[in-house]
Order: sequence, then structure tokens, then C-alpha cells
Amino acid sequence: MEEFLKETEFCDFSNEKIKNLAEHIAKNCNGDREFAVSAFYWVRDNILYRVGNWQRRASKTLEEKEGTCTNKSNLLVALLRYKKIPAGYGVMKVYGQTYFGPIATPMFTKFIGKISTHTYAVVFLDGRWMKCDPDVDKKFSENTSYFSYTTELIEWDGHNDAILSFNKKDILEDKFPIESIDPWMKKESKNAKGIALKIANTYINFARNNTKRVSNVEEFEALFLKYLKQKYPVYFYLFKWKNFLKAKKY
Repeated sequence: MEEFLKETEFCDFSNEKIKNLAEHIAKNCNGDREFAVSAFYWVRDNILYRVGNWQRRASKTLEEKEGTCTNKSNLLVALLRYKKIPAGYGVMKVYGQTYFGPIATPMFTKFIGKISTHTYAVVFLDGRWMKCDPDVDKKFSENTSYFSYTTELIEWDGHNDAILSFNKKDILEDKFPIESIDPWMKKESKNAKGIALKIANTYINFARNNTKRVSNVEEFEALFLKYLKQKYPVYFYLFKWKNFLKAKKY
């Protein structure tokens, strides 16, 4: 169990900002369970979800206020370990192009690797490991989950597993608990980079803030492309020049 309390290069819970946040969260908590649940909700909604650029220490994720599933889980683990609560990681190998579900519109699916990795946090309470996945922030969920089951808001009570909604057939492997993911954190992305990554995160921010309802994901994609052309024409035309868009006029 000592391995699940250790500080690592990327789980740097001795950082002053992480310590201060943990103490702030702990002020209104009685016991480990209440702290773990409160830390989960803080990370879920205060660190906005993004894709790519996961090579970040927990302290850097806190500073940037955004991160991938890996970054968000790593920050949660850092907060838990600082408070001497055993915590670690769960790592899934998934079929990337289908695992993300409807939120990954047709224009983005081609940039997702055939096999992707999803990371979530695990915490040891009441003599057993529990999964708690702080992946999707509340605002992103509120404006997308009505058409995308994979962005349904994850609630955790500190007693049961709380994991991302998914199609089980898309999961190839699910390993937990893992004490450190530092080697994975150091790896460079093969697919999520360059102009495609910038547009993907522009899409996520658009989805998070868009309040216009659509009837299907294709309609949502068209809505985003019109927004992209208007607000970020350079991105739009670079994307189109590389033949990444369907043969439609936006």
C-alpha cells in the first residue's frame, strides 16, 4: 500500500498549490471519505476537459485549469495522496474511434488512434478499491450529454464505482490499481497534435458553451463548422485545404 502513497515526478503533491488546495477542501470534511468525494467534485468541475498535451505534472494541471482524463485523474490522486489516502490509477485500452461515442463527430474520428488509452482514478476506502473518474466537467456535460452518452455527468458518493459511460465492447483491457503512470505521461502523442489538436480543443470549448440544441451529431458538427469558419477562418481553411472536411459548403 505504501506505493499508493508515494510522490512521483508527475504526481507532485508536495507542491505548495496542491497542498493549499487540499487543505482548503479538507476544511469542511469529516474523514477520508468526505475529503475524497469533495476532491473528486473539485477536480471534475474546476479542471476543464481537453484532449492532448497530457505531459503535465499535477501542479501544472492545477495551474492550467484544464487537462485530459489522465491529467485530471493525476491531480485527484495527488490531492488524495497528500492527505494520506491510498490512491492510484486505472488504465483502459479501448477502441479509440468508437469509444468516445457520439461526441466524436465524423470529422474528428479519423484523427483518433485505432487503440486509445483512458485513465481514471482509484481510491482505497473501506478496505477496497473504488473507481472514481473526474473526466467530464459539469458544463461540458450539460450542453452535450443530451446527444452523447459518453459525456453524461459522473456522480460519486464515495461508496460505489463511478466511471465514464461507455460501450463495454469497446474496452480491450482494464487494469487497476496502478501505482504510477509516469512512464505513460512522458510519451508523446502520435495522433493528437498540430492543427487537428487545436481544432479538436476548439470544438470541445464550443460544445461546452453552446446552448443551441440539435437533433443529431451531424447537425452539431455542421453548427461547429459554421462557428469555426466565422471565428477561426485560418483553422477552417487549413482543415479544408488538407481535405479533412466533407465536400459541403459552410
